[in-house]
Amino acid sequence: MARRAFRPCMHSQGLRYQHAGIPAVAAQLPRWLTAVLLLMVAAFFASPARASVDLRVEATPISAPIQAFVTVTDATGAPVGGLGASDFTVTLDGVAIQIQPADFTLPPNQDPDQKVSVVFAMDHSTSVQDIALDAMRDAVTDFINAMNDGDFAAIVKFSGSAGASVEQPFTEISASAKTQLISVVMTDYPGGRTNLLDAINLAINQFVTPPVPLPDGPKAVIVITDGGENSSQTSEGAVIDNAAGNSIPIFTIGVGNIQRLEMLMRLPAQTGGEYLPAPNDAEIAAAYVTLSELLNNEYLLTIPSSISDCNQHTLQVGVTGQTATSVVFVRCGAAPPPPPTPAPSGGGGGGGAEGVMELLAGLVAVVARRRRRT
Repeated sequence: MARRAFRPCMHSQGLRYQHAGIPAVAAQLPRWLTAVLLLMVAAFFASPARASVDLRVEATPISAPIQAFVTVTDATGAPVGGLGASDFTVTLDGVAIQIQPADFTLPPNQDPDQKVSVVFAMDHSTSVQDIALDAMRDAVTDFINAMNDGDFAAIVKFSGSAGASVEQPFTEISASAKTQLISVVMTDYPGGRTNLLDAINLAINQFVTPPVPLPDGPKAVIVITDGGENSSQTSEGAVIDNAAGNSIPIFTIGVGNIQRLEMLMRLPAQTGGEYLPAPNDAEIAAAYVTLSELLNNEYLLTIPSSISDCNQHTLQVGVTGQTATSVVFVRCGAAPPPPPTPAPSGGGGGGGAEGVMELLAGLVAVVARRRRRT
């Protein structure tokens, strides 16, 4: 999964400062020390991605086993292959669970029998067409081009004027199929209001009654939208019930002026998907790359469970040589609230250039204080 960048906070232990004071403080330090501090800042932000274990859980329907999808990356951020059932440790509410070989499935990138099946739900409301149409088309095109032969893709488009429509039913990926799918992606669709929930429900139903048999492997609805729901007949609860009841995760990519952020986060949180904010064209493209890598590199742990209450439960997964990670989930009713949205890069909250200045200011202030004490 996409990992949030660590943003240092220099306000701990009562340390506060103003940007305007940086030159004055820095002027009191030797040039070599200022250079060292700058190198420290550069090294901090240039350090490689840390090895990690990322986890998402599909815990519904209650009649089905819990499915834990695990992505393992090394210190460079590259997916780790070659793992087996014995490399994973699992606890459910603190009780150890032994993963048997029969409960372990390799990712599609390692198992030729596992294929990815996705429905792209493309928001063509006027508000999205005005700001993200080209980026959306390019990102879906890149995703399709990255798919492997034997994968399946379908395309749903939606707007209040034209409704929600299956523009391309599930199609097995091949060279000629990619050409056909991309042609559909690039075809114009009328704009208008936003019938987001109707479109997602239609996309889920492509898995419920597919026009062709779908292969084993990860399945997902991927929707890009600004969340401006204002004309659907389907309720949010009905969409979640449909997705959860058929084990179809919903992944939402938020673009533009997000109007229903809580809904865009609830839909993934309650179906085993993920919400990815994409405030600009580059991040729209990056979001699709993230989801492509995610679906192709997830190990699947199938965990039998008799849990049928509506309480919160904790699943923890560890991998040999790595730090364990955990997820809180429920088997029925409302899921735990989703995590807060990451701050956009380059903005406030310590990101981008401002974050670098804050970190430098903190380091300079600490050194200056120590010099005054000596």
